[in-house]
Amino acid sequence: MLSTVLVVDDDPIHRSLLERIVTRLGYGIRLAASGEEALSLLTGSEASRIDAVLLDLVMPDLDGLGVLHRLRSIGSMIPIITMVTSAGVDGVMSAITAGASDFVIKPVGPERLQVSLMNALRYKSLMAGVESEHHLSSDLLTLDQLANVDPAIGRLTNNSGKALKGDWPVLIEGEGGVGKKQFARAIHGSSQRSKKLFVSLDCSALPPTDSAAGLEAAIERVKSGTLYLSSINALDLAAQSMLAKTIMMVEPSPKTPRLIASSRTNLIDLARSGVFREDLFYRLTVTPIRIPPLRERPFDLSILAERIALRLASEHGKNIRGLTHGAIECLMKQGWPGNHPEFEATLRLAVQRASTPWLTDADFDGEISFDQSPTLQEFKSETLALFDSTGVLRPFAEIESEIFEMAQRHCGGSLGKAAKALGLGRSTLYRKFQEKDSVGQSQKIELLGDAA
Repeated sequence: MLSTVLVVDDDPIHRSLLERIVTRLGYGIRLAASGEEALSLLTGSEASRIDAVLLDLVMPDLDGLGVLHRLRSIGSMIPIITMVTSAGVDGVMSAITAGASDFVIKPVGPERLQVSLMNALRYKSLMAGVESEHHLSSDLLTLDQLANVDPAIGRLTNNSGKALKGDWPVLIEGEGGVGKKQFARAIHGSSQRSKKLFVSLDCSALPPTDSAAGLEAAIERVKSGTLYLSSINALDLAAQSMLAKTIMMVEPSPKTPRLIASSRTNLIDLARSGVFREDLFYRLTVTPIRIPPLRERPFDLSILAERIALRLASEHGKNIRGLTHGAIECLMKQGWPGNHPEFEATLRLAVQRASTPWLTDADFDGEISFDQSPTLQEFKSETLALFDSTGVLRPFAEIESEIFEMAQRHCGGSLGKAAKALGLGRSTLYRKFQEKDSVGQSQKIELLGDAA
């Protein structure tokens, strides 16, 4: 869908010129000949269809500055690019203070206008993500809100959104700090059970002598809501047997508890070794999900960093507009073993110390370490298995994926260095990691769904 730009100018000749330029740049167009007409459009029923505003500062009656003040007073955050003549540049600072995102000098050139519009619309998209981030602690968190914040979640929900909103069990696998519980809450909030109880139980905290009873009490409490079992890999065999009988006695329905489980370890390995019941594993993996760690998602880091930085800036009352290229490069060199909590803590410190509207690499000095590559001895200890634990030859795609991950670790988390070391293009390696998160995930869902 085309982004729509509202052009506000009392000069019909310049308004017509801007209409042709904006249309040629590929945007939808709305026109207003006065400040009052612009306010009527931006506060009326069609306001949500307007994505950015080109606003002339000098107009009779209600001028551009008046429009800015009126819009900001009602909480409108639509990006506004002000237009001034070379003689009126002195008024630009007042417009920026009033909430304008940029300015251009009349007559406006297509190239300069394209840059301003792209930046304004990008900022609008980031602010939509920030608004969603403010809802992340809400009990009514949904998959759409989470996908607005995190591109990886968007890819996962695109692949399996319908299955996630049903009644079947869901298994979420991923390292600590990738957001498994948050994802479980979003699944619950997007289902027909959203108004029912969401109960979270940490299986690793259950007493060994009474784990089955504790689990049974949680199931009784949740009734027709959602039961989230974190660290299900820590569940002992007695509790596993009780859970297997419970969820296999009846077909899932809106009247029975919906089960969502998570594990930091690969549950199939535990099932094959006999530590975890295989029948329970296959029942859980009707809808399996793997949330990738940050080190596998370098193409997402800039989006995540900017959205988190803008949210933190709004919480701390600071004027932060984004991150410089150097700051993004600085973040992409890290392995982020602590995933989201570590990533956000680093950005919080940078926002607090920032003295300009743009975070630079200097704002991260002392907060992150660049020497995270494994030593040569540690790297030599890594081996690449050609066969799995049962003696079956592993699929080539799986081996290839492991090669890429080992290369990335050896290069300190840098995909660019890993690609160079392997003799591949950087974009090729990025694409391989992205395909592993999307295509591989949908295939896993289909195969394990049949097996269950």
